[in-house]
Amino acid sequence: MMQRIKNIVLLLPMLMIALSAAGQLRVPDEEDVLARTIDQNSKWYYPELMMRYVGGDTTLTVEDYHYLYYGYAYDANYRPLDNIPDNSEVLELLRGVGEQGATRSQAQLLLEAAKDVMLVDPFSPSNINVMTFAYGILGDTLNERISADRFNKIMATIEASGTGLKENSPMHVLRHEHVNDLLLSKGLHIVNRTVRSTKVEYVQVQRNGRNAKGYFFNFERIYWKRPEMIPEREKSNWMINGIPLNKKR
Repeated sequence: MMQRIKNIVLLLPMLMIALSAAGQLRVPDEEDVLARTIDQNSKWYYPELMMRYVGGDTTLTVEDYHYLYYGYAYDANYRPLDNIPDNSEVLELLRGVGEQGATRSQAQLLLEAAKDVMLVDPFSPSNINVMTFAYGILGDTLNERISADRFNKIMATIEASGTGLKENSPMHVLRHEHVNDLLLSKGLHIVNRTVRSTKVEYVQVQRNGRNAKGYFFNFERIYWKRPEMIPEREKSNWMINGIPLNKKR
């Protein structure tokens, strides 16, 4: 049931196709990402970058999103192994949407639940898509456009992080769910996932019931906060939401 609902959400007709990265790869360099996002003189200083994102700034570029998305791995609020209870509420509300589409009251409830999810996973493509859907039903074209812009640039950022076609060129993600969302948006359905190393997994997919080319994803950030896998970092002197980020030595 959950997979079916995700398919419905990610294939909404109003959804824009994810932007391509113009064929240029931008593999995340952790030293570069950290250095630029903790530098108060940098255009990618993270608190200001996140403020622009939350504020709905559509002038943020795919390059900005590179630091925004991968910089979030250093935020103390990034806890990718924790469950997000509000996700269940979003899914339950989606189950109540009939074939004729959502009512305004349903859309309002969906929007409120999706905003709560965004506080925990601000870059969830499927959740942002729910917001796009809800804003569309409510006739809020400005925020509908902002949400679609977020979705497209997050997808472009992930796709630019590697070809995904070889183990040494995986696409980098912050959560396993982001892999599902990216592939579903392309009409691909996951049939198997195989861990190939401590950092990379191979995802076998199908299109229209037929086997298609699989993709490699780097998921190492998801486990950074496990005690045995956290690299030692000294604390920086800046914070997000009152919580200090950690800085590599």
